[in-house]
Amino acid sequence: MVKIAASLMCADCLNLQKDVEALDRAGVDLFHIDVMDGHFAPNLAMNLDTVKQIRTVTKTPIDVHLMVDRPEAYFPALERLQVEYGSFHIEATTQPLRLTQNLKAQGAKAGIALNPCTPLETLHLFLDQIDFVLVMTVEPGFTGQVFIPATLEKLLALSDLIKTRNFKIDIQVDGNISIETGKACIARGASILVAGTSSIFTGAPDLYAACLNFRRQIGGA
Repeated sequence: MVKIAASLMCADCLNLQKDVEALDRAGVDLFHIDVMDGHFAPNLAMNLDTVKQIRTVTKTPIDVHLMVDRPEAYFPALERLQVEYGSFHIEATTQPLRLTQNLKAQGAKAGIALNPCTPLETLHLFLDQIDFVLVMTVEPGFTGQVFIPATLEKLLALSDLIKTRNFKIDIQVDGNISIETGKACIARGASILVAGTSSIFTGAPDLYAACLNFRRQIGGA
C-alpha cells in the first residue's frame, strides 16, 4: 500500500496541533518535516525544535528531510528526537555512505534525496545501503512549483534498477504531488507520496476529509 507523508511545511502554523490531530484521525502514515537552512535551499521551513513539540501530540512516525548544507551537523538532534525516517541530499555531502550508516545506527530508516537534475548514477555504489530514495519532482525550497514531467522517467528508471538488483527500497516523491501526478508517480514505482498544498492542504475547511479523499483517489492507481 502506498504511504502518505503529510508535509507539515504546508500546515497552518497557527493551528499546527489541530492539523496534526486531524491528519492522525485520517490515518496518514508519516509526518514529513522539511528542514532548510536558507543556503542549500533558498528558504527557511520548520526546525527540529518544532519536531520535539509535534512528538508530544502524535505517535505517527516522523520523516525529516534535510535540505541543508552539512547535514551531519543535524544528526545529533535527529538522534535525540528518535525520528523514524531521515533523508539528506547527496548534493550536500562528499560522504553519503558514512552519513547513511550514521542514520541507520540511530535506528532511523536512511534515505538519499536527489534534486531533479541529479542523475541516478550517483546512487549506484551504495544503493544497497539505503532504505529509501527521495526523488524531488520540483526544485527544493518552495511550495506551489510546477511538477517537472521529466522526473517521471527518472522514477521509472530508478524503479527498474531497484527491481533488477532485487533491493527492498522505497521510492518517495516530493513536489506538487496532486491526485494526477501522484497516480503517475505510483504507476512508475513510487511508494511514498509527500502530500502538500496540491493534495491535502488545499485550503478546504475540512483537512480530515481532504486527506481521506486524496487517499481514496490514489488508491485506485
